[in-house]
Amino acid sequence: MSIVAFAEKNKAAAQIASILSEGNFERTTLEGVNVYEFKKDGKQWRIMGLSGHIMTYDYPQEYNNWKDVDPGVLIDTMPEQFITKQAFANAISRLAKDSDEIILACDYDREGENIGFEAKSIAEKVCNSPIKRARFSSLSTGEIKKAFQNPVEPDVNLANSAKARQILDLKMGVAFTRYITLSVQQKARTKGVLSIGPCQTPTCGFVYEREKAIKEFEPRDFWKIEAVFTHNDIDFQGTHRTGKFFDKQKADAVYNKISDCKTGQVTNKKVKETKSSPPYPLNTNEFLKRASKFLGLNSDRALEIAEQLYLSGFTSYPRTETNKYANDFDFQSRVAELTKKAHKELALEVFKNSEDGFNPRNGTKDAQDHPPIHPIKSANKGDINNAVNDSKGWDVYDLIVRHFLANLMQPAVFEKTRIEISVNDEIFDATGTVKKESGWIWVYPFEAKNDKILPEIEINEKLKINKITNTNSQTTPPKRLTESELLTLMDKNGIGTKATAPTHIETNKKRGYFETKGKSISILDTGFTLMDALDKSVPLIVKPEIRARVEQLIQDVEDGKKSLDGAINEGTALIKQMYSQLTSNKDEMVSQIAGTIYDESVAADSDNYIGKCSECSRVLRIVTTDNGRFVGCTGYPECKNTYPLPKKGALNIMKSRECKKGAPAVIKVGNKYHWAVGIGPCFKCDMENECFPPEIVGQCPNCDGYMFLIKTKDSRFLGCTNKCGYTQSVPKSGRLTILDDTCECGWNIVRVKEKEKEAKEFCVNRKCINKL
Repeated sequence: MSIVAFAEKNKAAAQIASILSEGNFERTTLEGVNVYEFKKDGKQWRIMGLSGHIMTYDYPQEYNNWKDVDPGVLIDTMPEQFITKQAFANAISRLAKDSDEIILACDYDREGENIGFEAKSIAEKVCNSPIKRARFSSLSTGEIKKAFQNPVEPDVNLANSAKARQILDLKMGVAFTRYITLSVQQKARTKGVLSIGPCQTPTCGFVYEREKAIKEFEPRDFWKIEAVFTHNDIDFQGTHRTGKFFDKQKADAVYNKISDCKTGQVTNKKVKETKSSPPYPLNTNEFLKRASKFLGLNSDRALEIAEQLYLSGFTSYPRTETNKYANDFDFQSRVAELTKKAHKELALEVFKNSEDGFNPRNGTKDAQDHPPIHPIKSANKGDINNAVNDSKGWDVYDLIVRHFLANLMQPAVFEKTRIEISVNDEIFDATGTVKKESGWIWVYPFEAKNDKILPEIEINEKLKINKITNTNSQTTPPKRLTESELLTLMDKNGIGTKATAPTHIETNKKRGYFETKGKSISILDTGFTLMDALDKSVPLIVKPEIRARVEQLIQDVEDGKKSLDGAINEGTALIKQMYSQLTSNKDEMVSQIAGTIYDESVAADSDNYIGKCSECSRVLRIVTTDNGRFVGCTGYPECKNTYPLPKKGALNIMKSRECKKGAPAVIKVGNKYHWAVGIGPCFKCDMENECFPPEIVGQCPNCDGYMFLIKTKDSRFLGCTNKCGYTQSVPKSGRLTILDDTCECGWNIVRVKEKEKEAKEFCVNRKCINKL
């Protein structure tokens, strides 16, 4: 009897073969694909790893020409499934032909089931062998043997839910991307593609909303009154109970009332014991958030490392929505395994605290797919480094192990103290926190909190006041989103799944819509422009509501509540609703996007870019016509803001110069003078010396003025700031620098460096006492 099994990847196939054959297998190749063969109980086994998806949905070739096909037609056109990796398809056919039984052994989730069904559809064309499914959540020996001894029927609903996602995402992504790109290209004459995706775009929308809130934020002044108290030689700080005073007069009144006070009196004291519970078990989204927050890893990289740990047998399957353990979960053997290597001390402590049994702090999500992410095999750092092709592999493994152990430990106990202090009837509050029992924090240092200690104080005691301050500050805008916060928003609003969320974030980065700086996500100009235009014209695309409804349709297919065709029909109707809004508001959207793209190209022209228009916030640039030249706005004809320029002379925009009177730019005209855009020649301005301070060398020998360096097109010399007529020559050639060092006569030393000669430093004062 011949049994053929298809795993999702080659590494998983090798691991499964090693477990089932107890290490006695041979590796061969078929169509260039690895196949693992062995005999067991009189049966011939052949296990092959796929390469993820080997098929994809796409439109037929006649729909490939963007300009010949109305993008709206694509929404009502059903995509077709194509084989993308022919070698794998050929190998499946050849293996299936000679099989008596086929077992699908891909990862047990939507995509894994769908990948298995791709292999199933190919195999069924060449054989009638029964096809079963091996379900497992880790590549541990016990779980793999159990899964292959008790295979189940493939889950058609789970596979179809992935199909529904592929088809609906393709319809919207292709139609919307083509429509917006073509519309903008017609007006902006650009070749760039503006990518729209059903999950990608709302994901960028969250970053856009935060950036918009930051841009629109208007700071408010506030005042905060604080005091430093001393008791038993310990200084601590108290804050006036009002917190932030937004009325300066009220703040000043309180401060004036107490500023001379030397003591305060304790009027109340509360001591409360609080408990900090262990974290819930790790599901995918929580793992990605913590990997970002604690390890500084982006979600795509963190999930890739977790995948490698799973394929190497160190941890369980990393894609799960479940954050609660089943009642029969074997904690005993899992913790015992961890006592063998690097985490031995931590695991033994968990055993010590679990004499009455293991009591995890469970969450509420049970997707009935996989258990929470947990360690399978103990390891030292070297073991992980050998198995994982990433320098952060050990950090991720360590996080998963510590999280698993922390979840089984007792709460941490803190004592929180709050005292109120009266200073001339004004109440100040001071708080302190002391950790009494470490509990789970002992094994999970990522969330450890430092003690904030208050001295031992009783009610009615007098306290010395060292200092009272009334500090003026401003409210600050919201901070940029972190990747952890973005993943939380996506999860809360139903954007993407445990498996796809990192992909949507990475897609936006690759498209140039936003980027990560440290732990913060910053939207880029292209992303902001696109989101802003869509938000004003087609908000349904940017907002998460419709995508959440599509996600629910996909979930209904998985749950068997809707057929594949029914979900696709309903999802298509939602996409058409958005597309209708898109076409109705085309002009508004395209004008904004095209205008910004044009402005960006103008801004990149350093020879002509002046700055932002004060009238419409578009771009000011130098315009040259047959009748002359001037500064004009890219918003013309709607915005007619213009400024004159000198008729003659080469123009050089001085990027490092800033006009004291607020001109958008300062231009050097030839080598003669400077011109402030919108104001005129700088030599007529009473603030010229502030904008262009003279290079002073020393005091004028003829009056109370100062000698400064004057440069013309053909020469350079020293002249007097009082224009008394006294001048003096300086070396005509070489780079001349006025140094900070001074001569005994008081003039600054001059340094002259000519090509291929040593630099010379000397005093240029003809009346210098050292030269007499």
